[in-house]
Amino acid sequence: MRILLVTSRSPLPAWRGNQVRTVQWIEALAGHELSLVCPSPGDQSLASLPVESVPFRLGAVSRTVGLFRAALGGRPLQEGLYDTSAAATALAKALKDRPPDVAVVQMLRCGWACDTIRRSAPGTPIIFDAIDSMGLHFESAARSAPPPLSLGYRVEAARCRRRELHLATAATTSVAVSERDLETFSVPAKRGRVIPVAGREVDRPRSADIEPVVLLSGNLGYRPTVRSARWFAAKVWPRIHALVPGARWLLAGARPAPQIRKLERVPGVEVHADVPDLGSYLARSTAAIAPMSSGSGVPMKVLEAMAAGVPAVVHPWAAAGLVGEARTAVVEVSGANRWVEAIVSLLESPDAAIETGLRGRGMWERFYHPDRVASQIREVVEETAQINGRQSFDNAS
Repeated sequence: MRILLVTSRSPLPAWRGNQVRTVQWIEALAGHELSLVCPSPGDQSLASLPVESVPFRLGAVSRTVGLFRAALGGRPLQEGLYDTSAAATALAKALKDRPPDVAVVQMLRCGWACDTIRRSAPGTPIIFDAIDSMGLHFESAARSAPPPLSLGYRVEAARCRRRELHLATAATTSVAVSERDLETFSVPAKRGRVIPVAGREVDRPRSADIEPVVLLSGNLGYRPTVRSARWFAAKVWPRIHALVPGARWLLAGARPAPQIRKLERVPGVEVHADVPDLGSYLARSTAAIAPMSSGSGVPMKVLEAMAAGVPAVVHPWAAAGLVGEARTAVVEVSGANRWVEAIVSLLESPDAAIETGLRGRGMWERFYHPDRVASQIREVVEETAQINGRQSFDNAS
């Protein structure tokens, strides 16, 4: 089967959630003829992935033009940033060279590709993998942003909502990583599927002498992460450090924002930028945190902690993206006092921390293991191809 994927980022290095998602789709569909239309990976080679890439350059001028077109047309600015002539040319080439049996369009940012495929290759079944709802993301961000920025977020949220609804309605199948996100698209149950992003399994040999370490990992330039880290540093961490003087707070991940780097001035805090592997950081952590009160989807930092058997202390908003039963395996807290109590309890009770971590690991294996998610990806592609009378997935390779 020929499968075309269109994404807003090159999949490697897989630091961000949407890049991890792309890699997982490619690996799940290995053995088929895969084409990937995406921005140029620069110096990063994609040779390790079983896919034929059709890259395009994202220039400043073309992105500015795309922004203006989106603004004038009432479409999300998020989509306009990637709706460029170079992207359209790359997609046209991929459609001509390898007419797809199924096309997978990732995120609202690539909504332009859905329109192009319907015009240039009518009848091609399209899977709109929204990952998470950008409309929900900007709505939640608007609630905590200062007034001028809040207004801009609300306008973008409304545009995202309308566009996501249109894309989900026009696509053959719509996919999201959580029920919360999928519900925002209002698609019929038979045309919508929840396929979580698989939590990456991290090699974490258990140390016999665990230090009191708290970990915040992931994309350290992501706006909800930056905002929540600053709140945690001001309202929670000084009290934890006073109660457990030897405690350390590690912030490890990609692209730390300047506000994150400044947190190293706080006693007991360490910032580790662009780490190639989180395994060693999870190995020495007693607890992982996800204090985000905005955003959408399921935070990768939570899934990676669960996969490594590290107890996760999570804000209810961040936990809401988890499968219902898996949500019982994290420690949900809100308010500075509860955060302090929950983390100090884990730091001072290693046995309790281990028990909580093992419960999370069990839920990860049940709902978020890469093999399980890969099976769901193959299933949705097969079903989508069959809806449109295309060749059976089972007979494709």
